[in-house]
This record gives sequence, structure tokens and C-alpha cells, in this order.
Amino acid sequence: MKRHIVLKSLIACCCLPLFTACEKELKPFDSNDAWLNFHYINWSGGREELMQDDSYYSFAMRSASLGVDLEQDTVWLEVETMGYVYDQDRTIELKQVPINDEDLQEYGEAEAQAGVHYVPFDDATLLSKSYVPAGATIAKVPIVVLRDPSLDTQSVALRITFKDNGIFQPGYPAYNTHTLHISGRLTRPSQWDLNYWDYNFVEYTETIHELMIQWTGNAWDDDYIKELAAGDSAYLDYLKGYFQEKLAELNAERQAQGLDILREPDGTPVKFEPKSWA
Repeated sequence: MKRHIVLKSLIACCCLPLFTACEKELKPFDSNDAWLNFHYINWSGGREELMQDDSYYSFAMRSASLGVDLEQDTVWLEVETMGYVYDQDRTIELKQVPINDEDLQEYGEAEAQAGVHYVPFDDATLLSKSYVPAGATIAKVPIVVLRDPSLDTQSVALRITFKDNGIFQPGYPAYNTHTLHISGRLTRPSQWDLNYWDYNFVEYTETIHELMIQWTGNAWDDDYIKELAAGDSAYLDYLKGYFQEKLAELNAERQAQGLDILREPDGTPVKFEPKSWA
């Protein structure tokens, strides 16, 4: 950020005889302003997508992976600063952003409520853990999610941005908002979308997720999917074939018992197939 300001200042000085008004459009070099963005992209040595602007938390999936029945949990979101680096800790404050009804209806969700689905952002314990350490430009902030019984029937969405607290301001519009989807049931892992698995592996449904957990004994959570995605792609091809065989066996057993093949809640047959890129 400093390098960009210096470069703009030099250009302005060179153009001063011709464009005396340019100087008024520049931020002063000694500005103490600082901004925060969610750390979606790592630009060091190229472009690496770290996370998307939507993430998904499932109490069912997280509880299964840990072997405990969770009533609350902490989701850590990584943030990045713009501006000068300081030799003291700097507090980060978050706030909830209202979501329009159209977006909520698209996913069949309700809006998250503070104190019901998550611990309010002004909680003193949370604030004590929400800061950028001295000398750092990247930090993680905690979101404490709560397992309200309503989450077993309907997921909720929590849209988050940064509060202007006199230390930090919200950064770029494309990077200063994040939406966390919270459910008591199995939900699509964030890594599923990050690795485009609907197209590269299998199109996600809750039924598919349940079967994969049942047939492998693995939680198929973000950590496990990230490990698989970084491994041998041939193993993913093997798993897809394995799941297709298991589904064929299950459907044959059901039909032998006079039952219908396995179907999704909307009546379509369960399929271990990827979506088409077309």
C-alpha cells in the first residue's frame, strides 16, 4: 500500500506544472487510515484463492468429525489489513449486515439472530480475541456459533462486515463482507465449492454427503476434502467409481425387497455424477 502511495505521489509531482489539481486527489502519504478485508486472495507469488465470500458451518458434520455433540463452536475467519503496520495490537470489531429477502429465499434460509445463533460481536470475551497483533498484517477473528434447535429444520445466514471503530475501516467492497451459513444438519463444505467439486467430482446433495460418510467412515468435512483435493486425482476417480458401485448395490437390494430406488427429497434419483460445465 505504501509503495502505491509513493508511486502516485511521484507521478503527481512530475505532473504538477501541468496538472496542479492532481495533488488534491491524493491521500497524504502520512495518513493513519487503516482498512480491513477478508483474506480471500493471496497475491504473494501469484494468485491463490484462499476462501470464498460464502462459507458453511454444520453442527452435524463438525460433531461427527470430533466425536462429540457440540452445542457451540468457534469459526475463525482470516482478515488482512491495508495501511501502515503498527507496533501495537489493534482491535477488530465486526457487525452484522442485513440480508435481503430474495437472497434468503434463494437458499431457503432465515437471517441469523444474535444471542440465538451466534454470540453477539460486542461480547467482551470475543473482543479480547479479535485483534491484529503488533507488527502483523493478517489475523484471524472468532465467530462463536450456537446450536439453537431451530437449526435442525432451517439453516440461517449471517452476513458480516467490519465496524468502523476509529482504528480500522471496511476495505474494498468486494472483500469486506462475508456470509456464514449455519445449520444443524449436514451442509455443503466450503472446500467443496473452493475446489469446484460439483464439476470435478460429484454434484453435492445432503443425501450424497450422508452416503459418503456412511460408506467410508470419514466426516467429509473441510479438512478432509482439502487433503483429498491436494492429493492424487486418480484416487478421486477411484472414489467416484466406488460410490457408484455402492449405490448400484444399494438400489439392487432395495428393488429385491420391493422398494423404490434411492431418491432425493424432490423425487429425483440419487446419482454420483458431476455437473456438466456446459
